[in-house]
Amino acid sequence: MRKTMVNIVYNALYQVMALFLPILVQPYVARTLGAKAVGLNAYINSIPTLLAVIILFGMNQFGARAIAQSKEEDLPSRFARLWMIQLTVGLITIAGFVLSVVFFLDNKFYFLLEVPFLIGYILDISWLFIGLGEIRAVVTRNTLIKLGITACIFIFVHRPGDLWIYLLINSITYLANIVFWFDLKKRIGRHLKKSDFNWDRAYFMGALTVTVPSIAVQLYISFDQTLVKWIAGPTQLSYYANSQMIARAIITVVGSVSTILMPKMAQMLVENTDRTEVVRLMKTALDYTLLISLYFTIEFMLNANRFPVWFWGKEYAGADNVLFIGAAIIVLVSYGGVFANQYTLSRGLFKEFATPYYVGAVFSIALNLVLLPKFGAVGGAITIVSTEALVCFLRIFLVRKELPLRQLFANQWQLLLAAFVALAVGILSRNLNLGSLFVDLVAQTVISSVVYLAALLMMKNSTIMAVIARVRRR
Repeated sequence: MRKTMVNIVYNALYQVMALFLPILVQPYVARTLGAKAVGLNAYINSIPTLLAVIILFGMNQFGARAIAQSKEEDLPSRFARLWMIQLTVGLITIAGFVLSVVFFLDNKFYFLLEVPFLIGYILDISWLFIGLGEIRAVVTRNTLIKLGITACIFIFVHRPGDLWIYLLINSITYLANIVFWFDLKKRIGRHLKKSDFNWDRAYFMGALTVTVPSIAVQLYISFDQTLVKWIAGPTQLSYYANSQMIARAIITVVGSVSTILMPKMAQMLVENTDRTEVVRLMKTALDYTLLISLYFTIEFMLNANRFPVWFWGKEYAGADNVLFIGAAIIVLVSYGGVFANQYTLSRGLFKEFATPYYVGAVFSIALNLVLLPKFGAVGGAITIVSTEALVCFLRIFLVRKELPLRQLFANQWQLLLAAFVALAVGILSRNLNLGSLFVDLVAQTVISSVVYLAALLMMKNSTIMAVIARVRRR
C-alpha cells in the first residue's frame, strides 16, 4: 500500500506540472500564432492523435493489466510479445499515414512534421512501468518531455509563420520515449532474446478489444476537431480546441488517481481480495473524483466570460459560451472514467468498456453534423457534453448488476447540491467589476470556493470531513 501511495504522490506532482505548463504556454501560443493558426494546429494534430491511439494499440490498458498480472519469470517474454504487436501496428500505421498525406491530404508539409510524433509512440513502453507500479520512471520521462517542449516554444516560436516550428517541437520531442529502453533489463530481469518476439494472436485480439473503443472515443474527442474545421473554419476551431484543451488538462489531473489504482485493482481481483475491499476502493475513488471534478467544473463555468480574454487574449472573446458549456465534460468524463478504467478494465469486462465508446462515436458524429453548420463551436460544445453524458450513463448502466450502486452513490447528492449552490451564488455575482480582469477572476473563484466548502461542511459531508481529518493528522 505504501508503494501505491508513493505512486499517487509522484503522479499527482506530475499532473500538477502538466496542468500548469499549459497555463504558462497557452497564452503565449494563442497570442503569438493567432486564432487562425491555433485552429490549423488543432486540425493538423487531430489526425496524428487518432493514429497514436492505433499505434499504442491498447497497451496503456490491456498491456499494463497483462504486466501487472504477470509472474516474474514470464515477464520478459510477455513484454516482448506485447511490444511486437505495438511495433507491427505502428509501422503499418505510419506507412499508411505517409501515403495518405502524399496522395490525398492538404497541408502536406505540416502533416509530415508529425511523423516523429508517431515514431515516438512506437517507442512508448510506459505501459510496462505502469503495470509494474514503477510510476516514477513514467513521471520523469513525461516531465522531461513537457519541460523540453515548453522551453523550445519560448525560444523558437515568435510569430504566426512559426507554426511549422511549433508543430515540429511538439512532434520531435516524443522521440524522448526511447529513454524507457535504457534500463529495460533492470525492469524485466534479463536481456530480451530473439525467441521472445513471437506473434501472440491471443494478446493481439485482447488488445484489439481495447483499441477499437479507444479509436471510437478519439472520433469524438479528436476527430470532432477535424469536423469543426471542415464545417465551421479554423477560427471557430480555435475556440473549441482551446476550451477542450483546458478542460481535458483538468480531467487528466482529476483522473490520475484512477490511473494509479487500476493495476492495484487488477491485482486485488486476481488475488480474489474480499469484495468489500474492492467496493471500498471504488467508493473512495468515486467520492474524491466527484468532489474535485465538480469544483473545477463550476469554476470554469463561472469564469467563462472572463477566462478566454484574460488567458488567450481578446481575439478569443467568442469562446466564452463554448467554455461555459464545455466545462461540464470535466465532471462527466472524470466520474465515468472511474467505472471504465478502475473497474471494467481491471475485471477484463471489455464489452462493457467498449460499448459506450461505440455509441458515443456514432452519436457525436451525427449530432455534430446537425449542430456545427448552424452553431459553430457552440454546437461542438453542446455535442461533446451530450456525448460524454451519454457515455457516462452507459458506463454506470452496464455494470449495474456487478456493483452495489446504491452504496457507491451514498451521500454523493451532497456534493451535487453543494456544487449547485456554489454555481447559483456565483452566477448572481458574475457581474463583479473590480477594475481588473484578473482581480475579477480571483474574486469570483474565492466566492464560489468558499460557498462550495461551506455547503459541504454544513452538511458534514464524509468526503470533505475525511480530507480535513487527514490534513489535521499531518
